[in-house]
Amino acid sequence: MQMITEDKLSLEYYGSPVENGHLKAKDVARYILALDDFMNVVTKEAYGNDVSLSMDVSGFRGQSFDVDFILQVVGLASNAIFCTGSPKDLITLATDSIKACIHLAGKQPESCDTDCDNNSVSVKNAFGDTQVFHIQTLNVISDPKASISLDTFIREPLTKGLSTVKLKSSQFNVETEASSNDADFFKPLDFELPLSKNMITTGLTIESPSFKDGNKWKLYDGQSSFYAEITDKNFLDKVDKGERFGKGDLLIVEMNIIQTKTPQGLKVEKIITEVKDHKEAPKQQGIF
Repeated sequence: MQMITEDKLSLEYYGSPVENGHLKAKDVARYILALDDFMNVVTKEAYGNDVSLSMDVSGFRGQSFDVDFILQVVGLASNAIFCTGSPKDLITLATDSIKACIHLAGKQPESCDTDCDNNSVSVKNAFGDTQVFHIQTLNVISDPKASISLDTFIREPLTKGLSTVKLKSSQFNVETEASSNDADFFKPLDFELPLSKNMITTGLTIESPSFKDGNKWKLYDGQSSFYAEITDKNFLDKVDKGERFGKGDLLIVEMNIIQTKTPQGLKVEKIITEVKDHKEAPKQQGIF
């Protein structure tokens, strides 16, 4: 089943260029186009690739420079990620994406812990503060097209004398704002988005041990070779004390497998958090 939903969205600018009537028409046109690009990214994340968004300017108003848009989402299926059919979902995802940029303050997150049951992610920023967002929020701000759009309709006007940019829906009482102090938080960021983190217990064969702090061990899992960091302090203490670890030895380990989306593609990192057992490789028997 397909549905059509509508709502009004407002983009508002405040500051002396507005009060003095010095906003340039070409700049405003670019800001509107950038918002349109941003909202299309948000729509795809919220409702899937088969959904289209139509944004029509419905008026200008207020003492600030305000642009009102009619949003129309066409082709919404009942199995969409946000399947309530409420345009509030779409606008909340857009405003939360701006809030997430401010929370990260232009830096990579220190950690992202995903709760798949609730479709949420706890994001700890570089300053140790944690906020919870819908997981699609990180998909939006990690999208290069969305980050370029935010740079255009938020960061740029804030660096040209405007004091505040607001994006809101009065109908649903949903809004967010960015001030001039937040401008640098909307520069395009080479954002790394954690996709999954799995802990497994497995056996691995040592191909090349490492006896230097921070170096990765080369291991074999029965199908392929890979490098992994070992963080188990008890195991590393044994290495430091000279316990024998050599090629062909078997390690029974607990290992985190972390998959991350980067601007260059997918990245998989393997971290061994505990070495539960160590068995030396069988000694070769001589012929004579």
